[in-house]
Amino acid sequence: MEHDERAEELEREAEVLEQHAERVGEHIEDARRDWEAKEDDPTVPGAQPDPGDEEESLPGVGSDEETLSEEGGP
Repeated sequence: MEHDERAEELEREAEVLEQHAERVGEHIEDARRDWEAKEDDPTVPGAQPDPGDEEESLPGVGSDEETLSEEGGP
């Protein structure tokens, strides 16, 4: 296989991976919006923290994607 052919093949693969990454990002955003809506709905059991319980910070949860990439995160 020539270098040009391999380069074109890798470019196509990169484009496919980018499209998949965009779709995953959209799914994450959809899930985040859904969860936030459920947190605001008192009829959804378990979506609100118990009174007096403080929310614990989990690594990566609620983190900004740009901040993660700037800091070298996933």
